[in-house]
Amino acid sequence: MSRFLLTKHKGQIMNTKLSIIALLCATTIAQADVLNFSIMSGQDSRIEFESHAPLETIIGSTDQVSGYIKIDPNDLNSGITASVIVEAASLNTGNKKRDTHMRNNHLHTDDHPQITFTIDNLVLEGSLSPGSTYTFNIDGGFNLHGVTRTITIPVEVTYEEAADGKKLHIKAQFEVKLSDYEIPRPQFLIMKLDEIQKVTVDVRGIVK
Repeated sequence: MSRFLLTKHKGQIMNTKLSIIALLCATTIAQADVLNFSIMSGQDSRIEFESHAPLETIIGSTDQVSGYIKIDPNDLNSGITASVIVEAASLNTGNKKRDTHMRNNHLHTDDHPQITFTIDNLVLEGSLSPGSTYTFNIDGGFNLHGVTRTITIPVEVTYEEAADGKKLHIKAQFEVKLSDYEIPRPQFLIMKLDEIQKVTVDVRGIVK
């Protein structure tokens, strides 16, 4: 009787181990198609903002954009996570004095060095086919000047499978209201800039 119980107990342990192994294998297989697209500074990614004053339109930009996008192109329902980081002090309007004023008195880049957009397990429907372009509304956390707000951005996504790797090309435009992020409204001489700034995103990620 004791031998039977011992044998049965060993069998239960073995079955438990096999179940755990099967679960781990299934999880690995499920995650195998999730790709990590790297966004690297200075490599074909660009962020631009456009600001209007009564007599002038000011455009600032930077290619100091980094981050990642984790996505399964074959199953968008599996969840998408992403982080896009912009070095705030790298924004350049082509006027050194104006840029210094913007960094020190409005963006306060010493205290808030990065601007970020973060997506946490966003679920969409469908899949991405190589060479095709899709439009989605993306919800995420936008952090600017130390303030984070949830915003919805319409984005255009193109998925490519090339000889040098799989690629994502993402384009988007959205508006930022300065007071929402506690940013003092810039004024140069007698010109005061608009409260609303237009932001254009052109980001590329690659899996090599």
